[in-house]
Parts: sequence; C-alpha cells; structure tokens
Amino acid sequence: MVNRSSNGGRSSGQLNFHQLYIFQTVASHLSFSRAAEAMEITQPAVSIQVQELEKFLGVTLFHRRPRGLRITEAGEAVLAYSLQIFALSSQLMETVQEMEDLQSGRLVLGASSTPGEYVLPMIVGRFRQIYPGIRVELAIGNTRTIVQRILDREMDLGMVGDHVEEHSSELEIVDFQDDEIVLVAAPSHLAAGLVRPSAELMVELGLIAREEGSATRSAAERQFRELGIVPMVAFELGSNQAVKQAAIAGGGIGIISRLGITAEVAADMLVVLDVVGWDCRRPLTLIQPKDRYLSPSQRAFREFLMAERPPFSGSPPTH
Repeated sequence: MVNRSSNGGRSSGQLNFHQLYIFQTVASHLSFSRAAEAMEITQPAVSIQVQELEKFLGVTLFHRRPRGLRITEAGEAVLAYSLQIFALSSQLMETVQEMEDLQSGRLVLGASSTPGEYVLPMIVGRFRQIYPGIRVELAIGNTRTIVQRILDREMDLGMVGDHVEEHSSELEIVDFQDDEIVLVAAPSHLAAGLVRPSAELMVELGLIAREEGSATRSAAERQFRELGIVPMVAFELGSNQAVKQAAIAGGGIGIISRLGITAEVAADMLVVLDVVGWDCRRPLTLIQPKDRYLSPSQRAFREFLMAERPPFSGSPPTH
C-alpha cells in the first residue's frame, strides 16, 4: 500500500486497490454500466468508487460525455500502473501455488527456428516427464523476433542462434550448444556430383535461405563474406522445413543447420556438400532479462536445461 500526505487537493491515506481494480475494469469497457455487469455490482457503486479514487489522486480519470466515457491523459498513466500492479499480483498467486512441490506452474519459452524445432521440444518433453503439472508454451520465430519479445518481458526464457551482443547490457547470455550450418542439395542436383565445389559456384547455382532476421542466414552470410564472396539469395523462405523441401525438389543450394537434416540425409533425400573453405559454426544461446525474477517452475526448468547442455566446442560459455 502507498502512504500519501495531503497536498495539491490529494487525500492522505493509502491507495485502495479495490478502487483501482474497478477503475481498470471501467477503463477496459469505457462504460460504468458494462463494468458493473462484468463485476456483478451496481452501477452507482462503480461510479462512487471511481469518484473516490479520483478524489484520492486529485485528478480526473475519465471525460464523462453523453456518448460515453473517454479516458484522460492522467487516466492513461494510472491505467498503465494498474495493469502492472495486477499483473504482479497474478504472478504472486502463481508463484505461491507453484511452491507446493512444483505440482503446477507455467513456462513461456521462445526460440528461434533451429533450437525451437530441433532442440527444445525434446528437452521440454523430458522435463515434463518429471514435472507433468507444469504447462509449457513454446513460441517459435526468427532470432530478431524472439530477442525483442524477451526484452518486452513476454517470455521467461529464450534460445536463439546468435550471441546478440548488442543486448548484453539487458540480457544474460549463456552458450548452450554448438551448431554447424551446412550447404545441402538434392542427390540429383548438379552440385551433388562435384568434388569440393567452390563457395562462389554455390551462389551461382542459387542459394535457398531463410528470411532476413534469421540467425542461420546471418551466420551463412558472414561465412560467405569471410571467403570473399557476396552472398545472393535466390529463393527466400520463412521456415527451415520450407528450405529443406525446396532443396529436395532441386531448387538450389539449401542453407540449414546440420541439426535439422538428419532424417533427410539418412533417407538420401539431401546430401551435405563439401564446399572448399566452408566451416560455418555458431552457438545456440540461452537468453533472459538480467533482472527478471524466476518463479520456482522457471528456476527448475533453467536448472534442468543447464544439466542437459552438451559439451560445447565454441567460445567460452558465459557472457
């Protein structure tokens, strides 16, 4: 609760969270009557509580007009804080409930395409064998999207295919696993019959790659530039599966993680090309806000994840 002294027309005392919740409900409906129906109380009671809150804060929260309510600038500011307060309240209740032997809980995870499709699903599956009561939501997008959603606090933990050093002041970044980016083609493709073809020829034959913002694409483009070649993508697609299908169809040279082609190589649907000078590796990294409080279920999953971490052959493990 917040202590207030009287000044500028504001009342002293403590902020009434019941009044604040009623205000938030009215703001979401922009109607006293609809808010009253939603809360199953009378409209006069809603109006009185909002008026009392306005009196306490010393501001007008709504413009009252014949055609309805419109929230004021001060009301917008109060609403922003109110949403944060009640979100924290919900987190508090969830945390207390989770403390009972992790019988329940919720994890919201984010991953870029490669770890989201080929790494995290198996780890989450094993985790849920131990904690079946914990609900897990895994959202998959490209690295740029996942990083932004982690920064916006929409997710508890993320795994991406890059170091994202530009966000090192805001994020804790831990290397989890080494990943190799390879060039692939259908067995019937011209490139499959060549002995140690050049990277320049791969570009000429047509590169099939993920969209801008994909860490897989970025890593491959860096490798081409290191070899003195300007990478030109002939066929841009929005998922790893689409890249594989296009390469299998003979549409060009696919750029993809070795993690994602085990079945296709075993089935002779794709071959990995031994390209001169090609050695493209990148880390899959765990990211989370540095100052984020972890609930019991979130801590349990992070500990489980680190115990599952394979030997890493890349750079030092922490940043």
